[in-house]
Amino acid sequence: MTNPLGKLFSVLRGWKLPLLGAAGLALALITVFGREQAQAKTPAINPPTSPYQTTVAGIGVVEPRSEMLALGTELPGIVRTIDVKVGAKVKPGDLLFSLDQRDIDAQIKTLQANLAATRVQAQDAAAQFESISTVRDSHAIAKDDFNKRRYASEYAKARIDEISAQLEQARVTKERMNIRAPIAGQILEVNVRPGEFAANANLGQPLMRMGDTAVRHVRVEVDEENAALVRADSVAKGFLRGDTQQALPLQFVRFEPYAKLKQNLAVAGQRVDTRVIQVIYALPEKTPPLFIGQQLDVFIDRANANPTTNSNAETNNAATAKGNG
Repeated sequence: MTNPLGKLFSVLRGWKLPLLGAAGLALALITVFGREQAQAKTPAINPPTSPYQTTVAGIGVVEPRSEMLALGTELPGIVRTIDVKVGAKVKPGDLLFSLDQRDIDAQIKTLQANLAATRVQAQDAAAQFESISTVRDSHAIAKDDFNKRRYASEYAKARIDEISAQLEQARVTKERMNIRAPIAGQILEVNVRPGEFAANANLGQPLMRMGDTAVRHVRVEVDEENAALVRADSVAKGFLRGDTQQALPLQFVRFEPYAKLKQNLAVAGQRVDTRVIQVIYALPEKTPPLFIGQQLDVFIDRANANPTTNSNAETNNAATAKGNG
């Protein structure tokens, strides 16, 4: 007599893998559909909205009125002293940092000693030449001896001029090892410390950064397809990141005449070869504390902008800049 249970097992033996796959699929479906739906998150701060009906938007970066000055050194050497701190206000000619000057100081002392000795030699040579130049009888002195003393006196005078020039060159070199502020402004970054080697090559990171922060500018990048919609008299406002309530009025300063590759890619998937026109605006004097390099969302009113007016504005701006230069 045939066993029914054994017959059933023999029938299901070939269906093990399909049954296991179906069970796994069912478990996965239960897990996925059984989860609670994630609730939509509300942003802590809503993005800024344009205050104008039609607008050209761009990202602005706060910079000093003088633009950012990347300071270096004309001569390489070991840094000995740092004379300013980050945030310090400086005047033109103020000392920022100094290189090791022991070698040049020794050269200056050596040249000063050589100059003193040469002056004594020049006085001696002049006295010897004078002693024979006053003799009335020309036959009493050999012509060769006369010329020898005259040339010795002239050579001693020339040596004084030569060593004096070398001494002045050494003093200029010493002064070049003292790096001073080129303009009045504020120290924004210090990237060098005493004991470090300061190279005079083109560094990826400057030794110091400074700028005239009495008035802050905003450098706004406008895509080249929207450049014709922006003109000098277009009203513009900026919003600080994280503050969408307070709009900062911006005053037009100038257009940059060179279209550059876009640096701030705010839109995902935007092409890196997008070119932009940079527009410079000035922030009002009474503004909230702003950091150099901070970003603003800038909106420019394009209500009455047209390509012809914009072209004229750029021409006038270039003429004004040329006249100021």
